[in-house]
Amino acid sequence: MHKANSHQVIAFDRLNQTFRVMETVNHNEGRPMGRFLLKLGESCCDCGEFQALHLPCSHVIAACSHAAQAYQVHIHDVYKAASVFCVYNNTFPGIQDQSYWPQYYGRRLCPDPAMKRCKRGRPKSTRIRTEMDDEIETLNKCALCRVSGHDRRNCPNSN
Repeated sequence: MHKANSHQVIAFDRLNQTFRVMETVNHNEGRPMGRFLLKLGESCCDCGEFQALHLPCSHVIAACSHAAQAYQVHIHDVYKAASVFCVYNNTFPGIQDQSYWPQYYGRRLCPDPAMKRCKRGRPKSTRIRTEMDDEIETLNKCALCRVSGHDRRNCPNSN
């Protein structure tokens, strides 16, 4: 509603419900500000949001307020509360005790333990390594005497 108040509506054909909506404020949605053709009868807007979501975009709301119509008419039935409540109208059957289940004679599927996700510790890398990742192994050198084979803690040259 807030964005729709900043749009300018030019009615082309009220009989066919075709409008041209011009945006006057840039709302930084990733698309350039411009003019959008809106066909209310076909539920079609150039922005694509109206067709993709089946919900009125700001252009539809602006055109409906210009034509003194209710924009709620253009909301798809899926989003209406009556449709949501119809899902819960049906009864769900209870699940019997496992002793009453019929015997199963098909193939048994066993999970692959290698695909099991470890919940503790550092995650395993799934990166596919190439020859670019191979490094020449360098031996660690002592920080005190710069000789390889030992480190600072057990350096034979330290006092």
